[in-house]
Amino acid sequence: MSVARIEKERLELAGRDDIDFINAFFILFRTAQYTEVNNATYQTASSKFYVNFRRLVDEHGRLSVKVIEGHVLIRDRLVKLDSEGMVRARNLIDIWRRLGIGGVVFDDSLDNRQIDKFVYLILNSEKASRTSDDVARRLADMEIQGITLLGVEEKKSEPLLDEQKRTMMRRAARVTFFRAISVVEDAMTCVANEKSVNINKARYVVHSLIDQISQDESSLIELTNIRDFDEYTYAHSANVCVYSLTIGLKIGLDRRQLSDLGFAALFHDIGKIRLPEDLIRKPDIYDENDWVQMQKHPHLGAKTILRNMKFDMKTARAARVAFEHHINMDFTGYPQLQDKKQVNLFSRIVSITDTFDALRSGRVYIKKSVPPDIVLKKMMYQMTVKFDAFLLKLFVNIIGIYPPGTLVLLSTDELAVVSSTNSADLARPMVRIIGNKSGPLPKFIDCDLTLAKNEPRRIVRLIDPERYHIDIKSILLSDR
Repeated sequence: MSVARIEKERLELAGRDDIDFINAFFILFRTAQYTEVNNATYQTASSKFYVNFRRLVDEHGRLSVKVIEGHVLIRDRLVKLDSEGMVRARNLIDIWRRLGIGGVVFDDSLDNRQIDKFVYLILNSEKASRTSDDVARRLADMEIQGITLLGVEEKKSEPLLDEQKRTMMRRAARVTFFRAISVVEDAMTCVANEKSVNINKARYVVHSLIDQISQDESSLIELTNIRDFDEYTYAHSANVCVYSLTIGLKIGLDRRQLSDLGFAALFHDIGKIRLPEDLIRKPDIYDENDWVQMQKHPHLGAKTILRNMKFDMKTARAARVAFEHHINMDFTGYPQLQDKKQVNLFSRIVSITDTFDALRSGRVYIKKSVPPDIVLKKMMYQMTVKFDAFLLKLFVNIIGIYPPGTLVLLSTDELAVVSSTNSADLARPMVRIIGNKSGPLPKFIDCDLTLAKNEPRRIVRLIDPERYHIDIKSILLSDR
């Protein structure tokens, strides 16, 4: 059953009980990665999962959980996950993929002890690079007969039209973007639990980001406009990585340099895990004492990378970026240096992308998001003091007046989402028209504002989705 067939047949969407079950399922695996089976946190997650499991299995007898081309299905019903659910799902989907598992069927004979054994079997098998056949044999050895493993459904390669290629590239960008967030969450959870960080997953996801940005940077940049993550630091780190790699590609860094840059950008804020949680989540403007605490995170970040990650040149460069990314070009900022040496290239790149995303978000340093055009104007005004002038101008050209993913009003009274910038005319980007005076469109319309036929259409202004209660996330994740 391919995604095309899923969409063609318009599968029924999973209900609330199904979604609660799936979320509890993902959380259970996530918790097991960092705790032992007798840990109180794991036991809580296990109990919550089992309550959801029994509710459904008592009603239906059997439950299937499948992954088909990145889509999650329960009882052959498509699950629509929120942003946090996508991050959790990405983690388990990647584990299943490495084991060669495409899904699982549970029956009503299972008790919670058998489920716990299954969870830890999957995680230990992934660490030992076993296969799905190995897992199936171990289930039989443990006399767990209520779990059936499903194989991976291979997708057939068929020639794609341009529109289909664009859709597939946007889907691939989503997968990699949420995987990057998951990698940051993994690393910070390991640090919080005083465990070493496995950097191989980070290297893999950075290489995937490089490949996708090389082909289609806009599909990833537009995802940086999703702002509803509970754990802002994780998404912020992924955003900064995407922006930084885009700059790196524009200035001609080779693949090894891009890999090092992306890795450093992904973990530039890891020191924040060492700060009090109530400081990071504080809803009010920071006072002087808060700022003193916050300004410790670059130093803490460098120490954390060197202590919790295997030391090599990649982690050494990442530690330097974590330490330097708040030092300005005129050596103001923090931490203050006695020996004033020029900040390295990667740190200068991350300084720009970190500032841009932080001001856009309104989540930490300031408590109100700022429109991207205003952010860029502020940054350009501070260019000679804070930022590398050449890199900042390059970043402005990449982002444009209207960055991909931003919502705009057209002169034709149509609502549109910017899909990609046009370097020849930053005021006339590519857009996806999503609605007009009559309401939302059933199918979005791609529109190149530089074409003569679209001359009557021009962007009037940016629209704040929250102010008008528009769900920008669902639009950015839609294939309409």
